[in-house]
Amino acid sequence: MGRESAEGAIRRFQFEALLVVVCALNLAAFCVPPAAGQEAQTAQPSSSSASVDLDQGKRLFQENCAQCHGVDASGGDGPDLHGVPAALGDDAVQGIIRRGIAGTAMPGSSTLSDKEAKTIVVYLRSLGGTGDSAKPVGDPAKGEALYKSSGCSGCHMIAGQGGSIGPELSRIGAMRGASNLKARLLNPGQDLPQVGDGPFGNRWTQYLMFRAVDKDGSVVEGVRVGEDSFTIVLKDATGRFHGFWKPDLRSLEKEPGKSFMPSFKDTLTATQMDDLVAYLMTLNGAQ
Repeated sequence: MGRESAEGAIRRFQFEALLVVVCALNLAAFCVPPAAGQEAQTAQPSSSSASVDLDQGKRLFQENCAQCHGVDASGGDGPDLHGVPAALGDDAVQGIIRRGIAGTAMPGSSTLSDKEAKTIVVYLRSLGGTGDSAKPVGDPAKGEALYKSSGCSGCHMIAGQGGSIGPELSRIGAMRGASNLKARLLNPGQDLPQVGDGPFGNRWTQYLMFRAVDKDGSVVEGVRVGEDSFTIVLKDATGRFHGFWKPDLRSLEKEPGKSFMPSFKDTLTATQMDDLVAYLMTLNGAQ
């Protein structure tokens, strides 16, 4: 009986040892770290995923931003955006896309989500650089002299100095791209900026010229500064305001393409034009 007990003890020992080995092997199977390639694949997004993000950001930019900032973000009605995320930070640019900039033509977006705005910022950052290729090549100092000698201050105001017939230019360099400014110097009455609340509000073309003829035959030409269904307010070349009740007018006609501002196409050389644009691009409201 003692011998059987010894043999049983040996078998139990062997069984328990085998059980320990099997458990150890199973535990090791769960604890072995993944291969280096597998770990990198898990920790980092694939190149195809990054490409999809950039493609989506580019598409969202072109659908929502390109009309003002150009298809390549190098500027148009709005400023050049190359290098802006690096200068302001991704969060700041994302906030501008979502909320706009008060007091400027930059609106906020009620349709883009935070994630979509962030995707646009990722696309803008991928463009790199600072937009130097789209910036003017002229001499700002010479451009400032041209601005003063050409009588621009008679109609435009900079930092509280100048006239009020045309738009204020204190921040024009931060609000417009170089190509847009040059186009406005060549054809001031073309592609005028839009103002208002949108297609379901009182949106209309800013600085559009009108010719109003009263019942007594008197004529007033001016840019529209306000209008509703029954009234219109025009500002003439001297800065004087004229309010009209539309039903009392003999005629009221738009004059598209016309502007109080003269074209510089035939009065400035190409070099002088570059100088003037270069000066205007320095006007960013900084004191």
